[in-house]
Amino acid sequence: MRKVLWTLTRQHCVDVVCRDLVQPPTLKSLALKLDYARARQTLLAPFAAAGLSSGSVCWMTLSMETGKTIATQPPGVQSEFGLGEQSPPSDQPGPLPKNPKKALQDVLLAEGLLAVKLSVECQSLDQLQEVLLKKLGQNSLETRRRYAQSILRWFFSDGIDGLLRRAWLAYGDEAILGDLLRWLFLEREPVMGACVADALFPLENGITIPPTYFDKFLVDFLHEAPPEKTRERLKINLKRLGFLDRAKGKPDRLTPVGSQKTSLLILLHHIFAAKSVRSVELRTLFANPFWKYLGYKSEDGVRAVLREADAAGVVGKYVVADQLEQVTTCYSLDDVLERKVRI
Repeated sequence: MRKVLWTLTRQHCVDVVCRDLVQPPTLKSLALKLDYARARQTLLAPFAAAGLSSGSVCWMTLSMETGKTIATQPPGVQSEFGLGEQSPPSDQPGPLPKNPKKALQDVLLAEGLLAVKLSVECQSLDQLQEVLLKKLGQNSLETRRRYAQSILRWFFSDGIDGLLRRAWLAYGDEAILGDLLRWLFLEREPVMGACVADALFPLENGITIPPTYFDKFLVDFLHEAPPEKTRERLKINLKRLGFLDRAKGKPDRLTPVGSQKTSLLILLHHIFAAKSVRSVELRTLFANPFWKYLGYKSEDGVRAVLREADAAGVVGKYVVADQLEQVTTCYSLDDVLERKVRI
């Protein structure tokens, strides 16, 4: 029995790795340069059978005894087209949902806030999960376990000493932490993130939204009719995140989401200047939907915060000249958190 791992890359190169399962210490790696036509002819059939595009990344497991090929998602690999989330680190317990693209889960902001506070006294994610199993309020142990796994996947993908715990230790501000929890959830859940950034962002606050609007978004995103549970949970989560006002017998209404200016500053450094001072063109900044997840409804709203940060001296400079518009930081993320920088 041997395992063959196929990776069809955008560079049209196929990497074939053969591992002898009987004698695992022997590992042979071949990099075979194939033209794209041959690559497609060789691999497209099993890719298509698995429901994957030729531009995607997957592992193909081949049984030398049966000749059958099975597609599986490798641990730690994130698909290029948003089929799912990156697998959690080895110390993060719990499997990912079988189909995270459709299987929406309830957003757990209050539980996430509790987890961040509890993480201060924990040394590992395993320890945090054990504490959550005891502290979460749900009666069912299985529900508490499922919630704990979701919390770790959404909010602690960067480890026990990640951004949220560091931000909490620096500021001790639940409003800032709430902004970061909302951002991380939307970042980690593709359907929810796309709904906020693509479907809700163009709409004016206060507008009533018919149910068919969300149905159309889901069909366009999933390329098929969504399950009823997904349709309803999408709107429930949007309400809990602060984007929707829902009342029985009334149409859903888009509501403004207020966020702390300091939250924008933290994420600016986390995403673009985590390790050192950097200059970031605003077109690059705006291409990342993090500011939409925070609740900003226009690029000018972000520009106003950057000008205020420039005037306060907490960024190096904000420059608009000819065709150039960019912000230069004067701190790394570590510096921002250590100095407890605020706007």
